[in-house]
Amino acid sequence: MPLRGVLDHVSHGRITGWAWDSDQPDSPVSVVLSANDQVLGRVLANRYRPDLEKAGIGKGKHGFELWLPTPLSVLQRHAISARIEGPGTHIKRSPRILEASTAFDRSTRETIDQLLSAVADEADFVRRLAFLTDQADRLRQRYANYSSGAEERQRRQRLGWQEQSAKPEGMPPAPPKPRALVIDEGMPLGGHDAGSNAVLSHMRSLQRLGYAVSFAPSNLRGDSRLLEEEGITCCVHPWYATIEEVLRRQRNGFEVVYMHRGATASRYVALARDHQKRARLLYSVADLHHLRLSRQADIEGRPELLSYSEHVRIKELSAAWQADAIITHSSVEAEILRRHMPAEKVHVVPWSLIPNPTTVPFSERRGLAFIGGYGHRPNVDAALWLVDTVMPEIDALGGTLPCLLVGSNMPNQLRSLQRHDVEPVGHVEHLSAVFDRVRLTVAPLSFGAGVKGKVLDSLAAGVPCVCTPAAAEGMDLPQALLDLVAATPVDLARSIRALHNDEALNRTCSEAGLAYIADRTSETRVDALLSAAIGRR
Repeated sequence: MPLRGVLDHVSHGRITGWAWDSDQPDSPVSVVLSANDQVLGRVLANRYRPDLEKAGIGKGKHGFELWLPTPLSVLQRHAISARIEGPGTHIKRSPRILEASTAFDRSTRETIDQLLSAVADEADFVRRLAFLTDQADRLRQRYANYSSGAEERQRRQRLGWQEQSAKPEGMPPAPPKPRALVIDEGMPLGGHDAGSNAVLSHMRSLQRLGYAVSFAPSNLRGDSRLLEEEGITCCVHPWYATIEEVLRRQRNGFEVVYMHRGATASRYVALARDHQKRARLLYSVADLHHLRLSRQADIEGRPELLSYSEHVRIKELSAAWQADAIITHSSVEAEILRRHMPAEKVHVVPWSLIPNPTTVPFSERRGLAFIGGYGHRPNVDAALWLVDTVMPEIDALGGTLPCLLVGSNMPNQLRSLQRHDVEPVGHVEHLSAVFDRVRLTVAPLSFGAGVKGKVLDSLAAGVPCVCTPAAAEGMDLPQALLDLVAATPVDLARSIRALHNDEALNRTCSEAGLAYIADRTSETRVDALLSAAIGRR
């Protein structure tokens, strides 16, 4: 037949194909394009296409294309047809069907993009922006309802428990899990700092206690993939713009709201009370920031810092009063808190660690290590004091010992140290590589607060730690480890030298540390203590 052609491509905004009359090879064919028998337009098949020329279709100038000024609705089914004007015959592959779709696919996005690009004037801007803002708000609320389980609960209530039964005997399914929201300053990084280790441990404990756990960092940013892999739902951008929005959109959706660190609790405890009236509010202090600041002010002789510590103290105690329960890791801080509020509100809950002793023999290890994050001022002060004051006392007792300075955010004043027995290592991926090298660690803190995570990490690795009283505070160590606590450079040097040279003493302290970790920081114990803080007996 002389009239030939193909309807090649159809979408909601563009239609292409070709048509050719071999009896009139140089005259373009007119094609009528329709959707559901409604004419979309007429086009001349006169566009050059090299594929047509290569296939022997005339000189190749027989293609057609129609861009629709208003894209077809993706929510409606469309039958797209291409007919030769005059005889009205369909070309090959005509009609073609565009099925209705609610999928947010490429075609839908292109359609929306074209609509948003066709703005006529300022009033049109306002109309479209108002519409999009409203739709975005509705979508974010639906997402909050979905992630919180509110939609599922409403569906169950509408249909009735019996109709939702999945059991052969017709019993209704188990009710949904109670939900817990955990709020912290940022996304936790396991193994990076004690605060991260603590909040991760407590979220896992909440899961073991039967809670569906959601996590919200104050900045609503960060890589949430690792937490999501553990079954923790992350409330982050772009679904939420603020923590207040998380609490408001999921109003009364949580049985527990756990706020980690003083700044977090003081900022959000009142909002949590307003929007989560059924929830038990937990304030996990991590450490009492005002206590650390006041001690630093005393040591450094800074009255302005002492004044600021009082301001922080009022904020921390105010948040503690508003919470239903306060969690601390330190027995000393627990006693301080109990002086200001009912004792039953205060709970000492450690984070869990698993004993994992180094397998490298004592004889193949040498020296000591100081481990700490140097973005934390007390650790910088301790490292400098160790190098400048304690290490010379160690040398005086029988020669030098190699000393590793380990931790992230190391300042230049430590990186550039020239002492031949001090190695500024900096950040390491796995602390086990450090524990496999040294016979002991040291924590010579002059001031601080809370329980020191790197001391616990060292004990869990079977590596004893020589501490100052500030570093050992609140841990309730067994006597064998308390004997290693010393306050002066000379006494610290003696404990370090004895622990380094006496294998039997080192082994005794190692076993005491491992037993302490197994007894005090087991998952079973953490679960029991956290359950008591939540009010579940």
